[in-house]
Amino acid sequence: MYFFRKFLLSFVLSLIVISQVQADFNGKVVKVIDGDTVDILTLKKQKIRVRLLDIDAPESRQAYGNASRKYLASLIAGKNVFVQESNKDIYQRTLGTIYLAKININAKMVENGFAWAYRYKGVVKNKDMLKLESKAKQNKKGLWKDKHTIAPWEFRYRNK
Repeated sequence: MYFFRKFLLSFVLSLIVISQVQADFNGKVVKVIDGDTVDILTLKKQKIRVRLLDIDAPESRQAYGNASRKYLASLIAGKNVFVQESNKDIYQRTLGTIYLAKININAKMVENGFAWAYRYKGVVKNKDMLKLESKAKQNKKGLWKDKHTIAPWEFRYRNK
């Protein structure tokens, strides 16, 4: 019984520590890597790479890749933002939603045609992003001006 209590206590403590790892934070955007990834310097001077949650922007070498990066930079480069952290991806980047004065930047990227709604194995988890994507496509905004757009996941697959 003693070992069970000790195990249970250590298990609960580890869950508490893990839950503290994910935390929302404020910081300044110090680098825009591409249309869905930025580096943020926190108030504690820690640099965190953030992958924008629920969106997939064109790759750098892909059509509209540079336009997507420039648009994101025009929105938040050098500005103080709030990041609502969700998780980590396989590359240990923070997955999060970025807000600038309560404006959802992730949604703005999709809404203005500079990113797709993120799909995992063909399925969109965030249906609001899919609605924004459909509306941008219908209004031929951003990359949707092009009749032959290639989704980032298709581009990555073709260029392995």
